[in-house]
Amino acid sequence: MISMDMLRALVEKNMPWAIETRRALHKIPETGFQEVKTRKLISEKLTEIGCEYKEENGWITAFVKGGKEGPVTGIRADFDALPVTEPEGCPFRSEHEGWMHACGHDMHTAILLTVGKIANEIKDELPGGVKLLFQPAEESIGGAKPMVEGGVMENPTVDRVYGLHVMPRLVTGNVETRANTLNASTDTVKITVKGISSHGAYPENGADAIVCAAQIITALQSVVARNVSPLDSAVITLGMIEGGRAGNIICDEVKMKGTLRTANKTLREMMIHRIEDISNMIASGMGCTAIAEVSEGYSALVNTPEHADRILNIATELFGKENALVKDAPSMGGEDFSYFLDKAPGAFFHVGCSPDKDHIGAPLHSELFNPDENAMRVGILMELTLAVKE
Repeated sequence: MISMDMLRALVEKNMPWAIETRRALHKIPETGFQEVKTRKLISEKLTEIGCEYKEENGWITAFVKGGKEGPVTGIRADFDALPVTEPEGCPFRSEHEGWMHACGHDMHTAILLTVGKIANEIKDELPGGVKLLFQPAEESIGGAKPMVEGGVMENPTVDRVYGLHVMPRLVTGNVETRANTLNASTDTVKITVKGISSHGAYPENGADAIVCAAQIITALQSVVARNVSPLDSAVITLGMIEGGRAGNIICDEVKMKGTLRTANKTLREMMIHRIEDISNMIASGMGCTAIAEVSEGYSALVNTPEHADRILNIATELFGKENALVKDAPSMGGEDFSYFLDKAPGAFFHVGCSPDKDHIGAPLHSELFNPDENAMRVGILMELTLAVKE
């Protein structure tokens, strides 16, 4: 029987290795599906700790088979970085100028490698087994969907799946999650308005695509206020608009691009229909035409309630009830861990990485992001306990 005291001791013993691994990863940030050095380092570390692994199509998986009957626990870590220039001063600063691990994926990967290392040490007492899922491209085109489609949740079949993200708005020791929707879906909206060009002095001869587009933008802002329940979460933002050739010419085409964030599938479908209907009806009424296209991004991340509760119960046991936090509302940010949850029950959670309440760090994706490495201790303990407890 593996006790909590034993797990704590093993984590403490392996913390120097975890920090060394994180710093090595931090030096070599790479973009989605081009993480050549990163994959090489992960493979070397897996070989070092005695874990058999498989590398295919840009991702890496490994399996530690337990010596006892029990569920197979999948744990995911993303390992890509961001196009951010890291400032001088860090002793293990990025060696790839213009790129930085500004979202903590180096920590996620080092945490999971350390979980694999310890799991391999205690495999005779481990129930079922632990499947390590190292994912590329979370920040860009999304590596989770092709991984799942490629069969990483099978052979052996993953019975439950977990993932984490370090979070600078929380202090080290905090663990946060919530049942049901944790992150919104992320869809891309493109609207093209076509009118009729004419001289600006003779507007009656044209159909102004700019005026039409302005009406569409204004109307779409009312959808959330008047078609979405105050108890639900949705956002539509049109962040790009272009059109026109000269100041004295009626514009005949405007292109707009934005993002749609929704907290569940039903809401997502309703919002897409409203975007299409409003665009077409306003355009028709103003003598123009409009084509509204919504391209699917990440699905909403919906935690299995019993597994979200499991995370909070384990966090309470490990770090005290005051550190087991329930997030009050879904984030409108995207997270493609949702695709793993399509294949198995499980949950995603956040681990605080700011030293204390008086020293809350810079936000994710900032060049000043500098997480507290002690957060790794929390992440390793959480993931290990989630795998060890049946």
